[in-house]
Amino acid sequence: MSDPTLTEMQAVLGAYGDAMEADDFDRAQAIYWFCVDWHGGQWSNLYSAMCQLGYTPSMCESGCEEGSMAAELYDVLERQYCDV
Repeated sequence: MSDPTLTEMQAVLGAYGDAMEADDFDRAQAIYWFCVDWHGGQWSNLYSAMCQLGYTPSMCESGCEEGSMAAELYDVLERQYCDV
C-alpha cells in the first residue's frame, strides 16, 4: 500500500476514462472514503488528503453507495494504490 497525496489521487481519477461522467462530488466522495479506509495514521498523506477535501459525509453514510460512480472511482484508487 502506498501513501498517495491528494494531488496524485486527483490526477489518477482525472486520467480515468469514465471520470468525465463523474462530478466533483463523486471524486471527493471516492477519495474521502478511500482515505478513511486506508490511511496509516494522523501523519500520513491519506489522512492529510481526507482533511483537505472539505467533504463531510452525511450521518447515515458509511462509504460509497454500491453501484455509484463514486464506488467505481474508489475501486480505481484501490487498484492503483493497494495490493487487492
